[in-house]
Amino acid sequence: QAGLPPGDREPRIQPPELMRNLINFAAFQVNWLICVLGAANGWPWAGPVAVLLWVLLHLRLNRGQYKTELTLIVAAAIAGYVLDSLLALTGYLAFPEAARLGYPSTLWMVALWINLATTLCHSLRWLQGRAVLSALFGGIGGAAAYYAGSRLGAIHLADPVIGGLLIFLLWSVALPALYALVNKLTQAGPAAPGDKGGAAGKDQARV
Repeated sequence: QAGLPPGDREPRIQPPELMRNLINFAAFQVNWLICVLGAANGWPWAGPVAVLLWVLLHLRLNRGQYKTELTLIVAAAIAGYVLDSLLALTGYLAFPEAARLGYPSTLWMVALWINLATTLCHSLRWLQGRAVLSALFGGIGGAAAYYAGSRLGAIHLADPVIGGLLIFLLWSVALPALYALVNKLTQAGPAAPGDKGGAAGKDQARV
């Protein structure tokens, strides 16, 4: 409030945690649709632009944890590019001409992994520390997402059965691995300057 000493100003009211997580998950779903539908309709750049804007806002809202969040984003981007490139090079995953933006995997597929990274410490935080559950969630959810993408015309699955099983296996390893990184980044201990990623920082997570 204007005119009051800094110590007397009322703290800014933050939305309840449930609302923050709902907003986080809603942004994740909207960006997924923009990435997939954009690629399916010949706008493969639309998803990366939308995810970039969301990441900038996400990092701003979580500026107390920006190092942790940025590390997860970079790790997910690299893992996603490698795994999807593996699927593409082995012939189980292909992209329509209009959806191609990058090689072997595409930029909008990498954006999907980055989009996922923004949920790990927030709307999907309940999976942290639950290796079996995160493996099942990753395997089933990953396979379902690729199948949905193929039905919408953004990707082609050469062999839905074997390809789907391979995607299940890759994602059942990838998601727990990302949560292992979350555990390492948010373990108890003093946080680095500018990063409240420690145990206390988890409780201060925003959208």
